[in-house]
Amino acid sequence: FDMEFWWYIEWPEEVRRTTLIYKRRNSDGSLTSINVLEFAGMIINYVASSHYYRSRPDPTDPFPIVRLFGDNSTAESWMTKTCTSSLAGRALGRLLCALMLDNPVGNDIAHVTSEDNDLADRISRFKSNSHSLRGIAPLIQDFPRLRGCKRYHPSSQLISSIMDAILRKKLLDPLAVNREALTTPASTST
Repeated sequence: FDMEFWWYIEWPEEVRRTTLIYKRRNSDGSLTSINVLEFAGMIINYVASSHYYRSRPDPTDPFPIVRLFGDNSTAESWMTKTCTSSLAGRALGRLLCALMLDNPVGNDIAHVTSEDNDLADRISRFKSNSHSLRGIAPLIQDFPRLRGCKRYHPSSQLISSIMDAILRKKLLDPLAVNREALTTPASTST
């Protein structure tokens, strides 16, 4: 909550249909693991953090380090090293590298237990129109610290790049992604 934002995207049906809920085998290589989805979420957190620091520059710290917490050890590892086992994970890794080019914001990854990550888990599970705040009302009641937070809306370019990585296992032009996603990263709303 140091940066006072939260975000939510509902994975499109095309992504959900490739998860274990719908798919029991990976014989065709199209299964999307929870590790990939968690990694995508950490990338969105990184871009949101970059947006935060860009909108609030601190002259005493021109190269801030953001601590990102995750409850998926594989995704945490992929944020600092690389993925070798998943084409989608590798494509997301290339996306992360593209987003870090010429970006003064660094990252430091830390683990949070699932028990201590209850708010993020609750946000990830509510169902609503992605532009509606109706689903967040019960969360604000249960977690009053959300009241002062703004909702971060990832840019369409970032979401498109993440979907390409997850579904098509590719990243088009990393420099174009870098320019687009970091110069028009998102919006926030109250």
